[in-house]
Amino acid sequence: MSGSGQAEIEIKYAVEETTRVPDLAGIPGVVAVDALGVLHLEAVYFDTADRRLVAARIALRRRTGGHDAGWHVKLPAAVGRTEVQAPIDPEAPDALPEPIRDMIRTRLRDEPLEPIARIVTERDATVLTDAGGSGAIEFVDDRVTATDIAAGVVRTWREWEAEQVGDDADASAALLAAADRVLQAAGARISPSPAKLAQALGGQRRETPPPATTAGEAVRRIVAGLVEQLHRDAVALRGGGPTEVHAARKIVRRIRSVLALEAVTGEAGAALRERLGTLGTTLGDARDPVVAAAVAADLLDDLDEGVPGAADARRRLVDERIASAEAAHARIVDSLGSRPDLALFADLDAFAAAAPTGPSAGEPVAALSGLARRAVRRAVRRTRHVDGSLAALHDARKAAKRARYVIEELHAAGVLRSTSALRKAAKRASAVHDAIGTHRDLELVLEQLPFESVRATAAGENAFVYGVLAERGARKAARLLRRARKVVDRFRAGGR
Repeated sequence: MSGSGQAEIEIKYAVEETTRVPDLAGIPGVVAVDALGVLHLEAVYFDTADRRLVAARIALRRRTGGHDAGWHVKLPAAVGRTEVQAPIDPEAPDALPEPIRDMIRTRLRDEPLEPIARIVTERDATVLTDAGGSGAIEFVDDRVTATDIAAGVVRTWREWEAEQVGDDADASAALLAAADRVLQAAGARISPSPAKLAQALGGQRRETPPPATTAGEAVRRIVAGLVEQLHRDAVALRGGGPTEVHAARKIVRRIRSVLALEAVTGEAGAALRERLGTLGTTLGDARDPVVAAAVAADLLDDLDEGVPGAADARRRLVDERIASAEAAHARIVDSLGSRPDLALFADLDAFAAAAPTGPSAGEPVAALSGLARRAVRRAVRRTRHVDGSLAALHDARKAAKRARYVIEELHAAGVLRSTSALRKAAKRASAVHDAIGTHRDLELVLEQLPFESVRATAAGENAFVYGVLAERGARKAARLLRRARKVVDRFRAGGR
């Protein structure tokens, strides 16, 4: 059973029963008006007993009627929402299709679903198209009857929606903006309700919480936001590639960096940080070969034309690593459905929902500035070994990265006092992270060259190229190390 996904960009309007639909053909840019007629739609919405999908602004429904009958899940996205659809199995209409379950697996885990709302809509739909034919929106006039199943409450209302449906996103967006002006002039107002489901359950808007007053509450909110992003990244990984792996790995590192504030996060935070390290390693198995392939490709691109064995070396150093990354990506997707990873997500959600129990959790928010400065000092101490082994360089890099992420997350949450000094420290830490990381990525490739040379010789290939790569790579590594030392010196000077 397959599923399909698409971005949903729409504007929802609240209107009175007596509000008249304006002349849609008069909307600037509209050259064709196609009335689809009145559709009768029925949808049952599902969630867990603790309403975790609703809390995450996710709508899961089974709809009958209309052109898109089937199972739908709508998830928050950077722009609009992402909607994934799958057909209803006529042999098992209550069975949630696997493509839909995949989208919410890290949230749903093993919890059973139950119906929470039933929404019946009489929809008068019209498609509006521009002169080019690729810019289009769908306007619908809905009369809604919704039942909150648990409360036994029936609510009715009327609303309009205008949604981009054309192939050309820019042209459709222009048409949507023009329609918005006309619809609001006709008496429509932007709906205070984010979705029909929210209105069916009696909630219209999300309240903005008051500012955090304790270090624990501030950190809890930061972790909650990052965990929410990790859930979304887990979805993106299923259909993504190296970019999505890198994004998920960065979020894991940011969560671990904040959890490292153990004076606030306590033993529970330390335990979660350790378990997240395993997930980070799994993601690294898919990310590291991509980085190594890019580094090797740069070395190979700098070779003089006609170096013997270069084509075979590119196959070994670049193509094989890309294939390794793709296989590791498939293992990640499988892992995200495993019991250990689902248990990790469950515990992350639980941590994000409860106040931390570290000894400093009850202190004022201002205490977090001191913890951020402590992270910087720890990173400065680690950089004293920057001239040592590759492992020592990596430790220095990780400490600098942790300090940077802590400061960035605390600053984004608006809880830092000494923002100017600490933000400068974060920029210097970022420079250390980048400089040492670039050097380390090259060194890791150079370490593999003797092994690859032996493999090439055994396969009857010309191994001369590996010696050339090693010699040129060593010179480049020396330059990168000198640059890293300078960056580290600036970091030390600013962190004293």
